[in-house]
Amino acid sequence: MSTPTVLDQTDIDGIDFAFDNLPDVHGVLAGLRANRDYAIVPFAGVRAVLLLTHELVSAAFKDEATFPAAAIYRMTTGPVLGKTLQCMEGTEHRIARGVATPPFRRAKVADYLEPLLEPLAHELIDRFASRGSADLVAEFTTKYPVLVISRLLGLPIEDETVVHRWAHDLFYFPLDPEAALRASREFTDYVTPIVRARRAEPGDDLISRLVTESAEGEHLDDEQVLSFLRLLFPAGADTTMLALGNTLSALLTHPDQLALLASDPDEWTQWAIWEGLRWEPPVGLLPRACPEAVDWHGISIPALTPMIFSINAAHRDPAVYERPDEFDITRKKMTMLSFGQGVHSCAGNWLAIAELTTALRVLLDRLPGLRLQPDADTDAEVTSQVGTALRGPNALRVGWQR
Repeated sequence: MSTPTVLDQTDIDGIDFAFDNLPDVHGVLAGLRANRDYAIVPFAGVRAVLLLTHELVSAAFKDEATFPAAAIYRMTTGPVLGKTLQCMEGTEHRIARGVATPPFRRAKVADYLEPLLEPLAHELIDRFASRGSADLVAEFTTKYPVLVISRLLGLPIEDETVVHRWAHDLFYFPLDPEAALRASREFTDYVTPIVRARRAEPGDDLISRLVTESAEGEHLDDEQVLSFLRLLFPAGADTTMLALGNTLSALLTHPDQLALLASDPDEWTQWAIWEGLRWEPPVGLLPRACPEAVDWHGISIPALTPMIFSINAAHRDPAVYERPDEFDITRKKMTMLSFGQGVHSCAGNWLAIAELTTALRVLLDRLPGLRLQPDADTDAEVTSQVGTALRGPNALRVGWQR
């Protein structure tokens, strides 16, 4: 007779939390949280522990010993991206992060990266500003973050179309693994000679910094550099793409909040960004794993149990946020769970904030009277883009005063 475990019975059926689109995802999560601060849910054909409160999600992010990032990323992204920072542990992770991440620290972003952002936003808006209407998803949010990464790496401008395709295919690995693997091979073949050339003759771009910097006396080898470059697109550009789309969706579907922002961008832009990240984070559900059996925060978790950190549930936890389902830029709260916590927190969080802030400021300045076009509300709703976890609008069809 087998020993009963917490996984013996699910708290909800008919929904796969790995693959399904949940139109009322926030209602589903709130209903589960009303019963308990975690739930047992179907996930990719097995059962997983879904953490539903801010307290548990924050504690889980910080508990790398119990829920090591490497345990899940080696299986999920490893075949496409290689041995990235997400797949590393201990000394190896500390040294690699020490080499790769200094350019993304807050002071460096302000001094080195921010001056690049505004010209790139204008460059994209110049392509459609005179028309008086556009789909901001197709023409701005999907392009801007990839363009930023391409320029930071010092890649040739004429190659940006194919780089955008590789970034797209790497991001959609769960839905089209063949295309993602092909993109990984093609990008690696493309960037390897560039890495070699920057080692021989460094410049002022990010690749040159990766091949010349050291931490604790150690340098990154070519494969470590290549893995970091492959990671930059899905983990950096594409998550920022969704965050920007989600924030614009929130503002455009809440005209009173957009009007408040437009009335004083200096006061409200940063808080619109943080509230957008809270209201609809780009990565709503983050899979992890529990390799060893453990009794954690009163939950008896069997070995090899899939875990799901529900960032979107944590961000609407009424124990932390009043009126959690309202989009309110006057809330003035920073929601760092969008970037994770602990040793594997997002290294590019301040670059992402700078990109989002610059993009929003420039869009409002260049497109006065920005508004959704009639009958565009449905497309502007945030919905599944890659499985249940990654969410954004399908389109943002807008008009403005010319």
